Amino acid sequence: MNMREFGVRLTRARDQRGLSISQLARRMGVDYMQISRYEKGQSLPSFDTAIRLANALQVSLDLLVSGSEIPEPPPSFKNTRLLTRMRELDELPEHRQELALRFLEAVIAGELDGLASRLRRD
Repeated sequence: MNMREFGVRLTRARDQRGLSISQLARRMGVDYMQISRYEKGQSLPSFDTAIRLANALQVSLDLLVSGSEIPEPPPSFKNTRLLTRMRELDELPEHRQELALRFLEAVIAGELDGLASRLRRD
């Protein structure tokens, strides 16, 4: 684990939560200078302390250590055909994706119900 990179990620996570170094140190029950040393890349926390930091900041340990979040599992779709089509849409150029999104939003909002009834009659 690179000390400097860990410090940057720790600072970013703390800032995103609107906490000062002193506030985080109080949550952790440690001296604020220790948090400052971590953020400046002067030292690394023990494994247990890194876990406590992640918990105090409500982030994953993976985020602090490597900078990446644990990927979320793909959404579950009851309709596998819909999932397949969504994956295909994700591969289209951006302008075509935008068109598809507008169409889907209209379908979800019920704005195309009249068109759907006319198509069923024809």
